[in-house]
Amino acid sequence: MNETEMREEAGKFTDALISLGPTFIKLGQILSVSPNIMPEAYMQELRRLQDDVPPAPFSEVIRVVKQELKDFEVQIEEKAIAAASLGEVHLGRTPDGRIVAVKVNRPHVEEIIKTDLKLVKRLIPMLRLFLDSSFVESFKVIINQFSAKIFEEMDYTKEAFYMRVISEDLKDFRVRTPRPLLATKRVLVMEYLPGIKCTSPEAWKVVDRKSLAWRIFLVFITLVLDSQYFHADPHPGNIAVDGEGNIILYDFGMVGSLDPDTRRKLIRLYVSISRGDSLNLVRVLDELGAIQPEADRRLLAKGLSLVMKSMGGIPVEEMEFRDFERLASEVFYRFPLRLPAKLSLYLRMSSVLDGTCREIDPEFDFLRNLVSLIEEKGLLREVYLDQLRDFWDNLMRRMQMSMLDSEKYVVKEKSDLAWIRIILVAASLLAYLITKDYILSILIAILGLSFTRS
Repeated sequence: MNETEMREEAGKFTDALISLGPTFIKLGQILSVSPNIMPEAYMQELRRLQDDVPPAPFSEVIRVVKQELKDFEVQIEEKAIAAASLGEVHLGRTPDGRIVAVKVNRPHVEEIIKTDLKLVKRLIPMLRLFLDSSFVESFKVIINQFSAKIFEEMDYTKEAFYMRVISEDLKDFRVRTPRPLLATKRVLVMEYLPGIKCTSPEAWKVVDRKSLAWRIFLVFITLVLDSQYFHADPHPGNIAVDGEGNIILYDFGMVGSLDPDTRRKLIRLYVSISRGDSLNLVRVLDELGAIQPEADRRLLAKGLSLVMKSMGGIPVEEMEFRDFERLASEVFYRFPLRLPAKLSLYLRMSSVLDGTCREIDPEFDFLRNLVSLIEEKGLLREVYLDQLRDFWDNLMRRMQMSMLDSEKYVVKEKSDLAWIRIILVAASLLAYLITKDYILSILIAILGLSFTRS
């Protein structure tokens, strides 16, 4: 199949996902940034699902709004200003004249997704019949992450919470986020913040392209490195610029978090690749749960070393992010690896963020900026301390296992020689009865008891 034919097939596949409804549209959005699963031609076509989603019939939308906003009066415009897989946004006006944005779940979306997910999960085991197990494991992780997050994304009370928390975390940046006014599970009424889409030429007249790409990158990565939660959906439709050059963030439905230990290991991962350190890379991947249990770690380290050398010895900070994605894709296909569940949302976010920054500034280098930011924040010290802790923990674990093995050997030895000990102790009693020489009997008893210490 040539490139033109593949693009045509990718277009048909994307159209099919749209016709299947919200579950598959959302799944297509995730697959659009999954290089370890989808070919590049398919990812490009699937990216139109980020913006090109038809809105639901307005009569059904207004019914949901009336059911949810019983004590809150708002007049909603029929035309949606944004439509996504799970919901859409309409402009509204309150009785006091305020213009607000009203985000509404698509009608019956929860019931549809529950039914679709049951079907998808039943089909996953069948993939093992004709696909590699590592591929199936990665796809399974994506589906499990998708299942866990999609219902949270539909709950607008949680989105309102994330809006407040992330807004507070970004108070030192020139960033604006809509203020939530009222939130129910299916409807969110918030402050309306109009802006210019970050990838439009109009936005670049307000903020220099290079500066804008860097600022957007800094906002999203700072949340990952410093905050409890990070915005996990940085596609261009969710980022705008106002007339004063402030960045506006929309849509806080998809939010992720990394625990401190995973965050440190993620940094170690980048540092290991940048140094071509395949042994430490395998160690970090293992600690993250990315290596199949049956894999030969030494062989994997050798294989990873060869793959990194095949990149021409280019350090990660000089590598294009797309080259890095191809490297990661090749590694996941060729070796017994699986996508770590705890990193799947971050990896998706970073891929989308790279695409957004490069669309603004084609020369933007995601990995070089990431490594520089890690160094500026002094996080390499944490990496070294983490490696030291792991080395110490492994050393202590080996010592403990060695002691346990020694104890097992001793127990076995005692069991094998128990009859000798019993005979000698009995002989000591017999010797005393016969000879009345308590010194002799004590010496024989000591000899017998000594077998418990041998």
